[in-house]
Amino acid sequence: MPRFSRLLPVIFALIVVAIFALPEASGQTATPDYDLVGGGHFYTEANGGAGSQYGYRITDEAGIGFWSEFKRLGGVNVLGYPSSKRFILDGFVVQATQKVIMQWRPDVNPPQVYFINVFDKLHDMNMDSVLQATYQIPPQIDSSFDAGKTPDQIQSARLGLLSTDPAIAARYNASGATSVLYNGLPTSTITNEGAFVTLRAQRIAIQHWSAANPAAGIKPGDVTVVNGGDIAKALGLVPASAAVPETSTGVSAATPTPVAPTPTPTPAFAYHSKEVTDPPVDCNGDPNVSAIPCLAQAPNAGSQYIKGRIMDPKGNHLQGVTVQATVAGSVLQFVSAGDGTFTFNIAGAGSPTGSCPPYSLTYQIMVLDDKGGQASDIRSVTYNGNCNVAGEFHFDFVRNF
Repeated sequence: MPRFSRLLPVIFALIVVAIFALPEASGQTATPDYDLVGGGHFYTEANGGAGSQYGYRITDEAGIGFWSEFKRLGGVNVLGYPSSKRFILDGFVVQATQKVIMQWRPDVNPPQVYFINVFDKLHDMNMDSVLQATYQIPPQIDSSFDAGKTPDQIQSARLGLLSTDPAIAARYNASGATSVLYNGLPTSTITNEGAFVTLRAQRIAIQHWSAANPAAGIKPGDVTVVNGGDIAKALGLVPASAAVPETSTGVSAATPTPVAPTPTPTPAFAYHSKEVTDPPVDCNGDPNVSAIPCLAQAPNAGSQYIKGRIMDPKGNHLQGVTVQATVAGSVLQFVSAGDGTFTFNIAGAGSPTGSCPPYSLTYQIMVLDDKGGQASDIRSVTYNGNCNVAGEFHFDFVRNF
């Protein structure tokens, strides 16, 4: 994808960290950490079980002010625990924490820390498929999304990707006018990943949960920020030599101890809903097999309906899957056809109203398992009472395994 450094200053001034407002690093235990003689701090919390004598120092040694900047930017509650030693990346001295990778910039006045575009770099390392499969972080949208736009138009269009989830938008925009500087621009649509929906940005990824994850203390409705630094470390952006824990005097452990982040939980349901344009894609196909337009919704003054497909992860059609819609207290069910399609009529042939209804209707749609239980997230579709604005709606359900 195009480097947004052409759109935004690569060097940006970080301001009062209180507005950064990242949640506290999760999964932390009460392991020893303490100040170092001469300045700095030693943390053992992210040492991967290497032993209480091992961890990572964060200091202002050699005039590189990681410790001072770490404190200024909010410390552990904002950046998570340090999770690497210093190393060189793109010609700059950097150090990883659980949330970010800090970059020391001596070339600005005053010298200070900026954050690496972690998820852009993982894209450049061809890690998008791993990010999706292991961490349920969606791939970047195609670079054609920016085609023909000015830099200001690109930024506006990418910020528009936040509009489908107000909770994620609120978290992204928590730092106001500097949100783009802290988070980077959005680089994916907000994508349903089963137990949560996810937005990928250049520097962070945000999850909005629809299911509980008791092991992580997560409730439905919670919004969390992915540990991007931990993921970068697990996928090789942090070199092995820098990942090896050290003593408080800088002596490395005898062997590298890989530190993997807590993986995103397995999706709570067997299926998840998705936009028709998200992979696997099967829209605008052969009209003889009930083609579905590559649009979330469209005007339709004839028969108003909701339509989609049931597919496996490779895009194969799944027949005989029960889909249920609840509207105004009524429960409707449809069993997917041979081409995987399901259809719920809002108006027209086969519908209760027989015409374009002049009132709003909200459908709650989900897949059922063989016992009639919930087998997917619940997809909401709202018809606003004007079929000339939006009379047909399209989305799919995909089996997670």
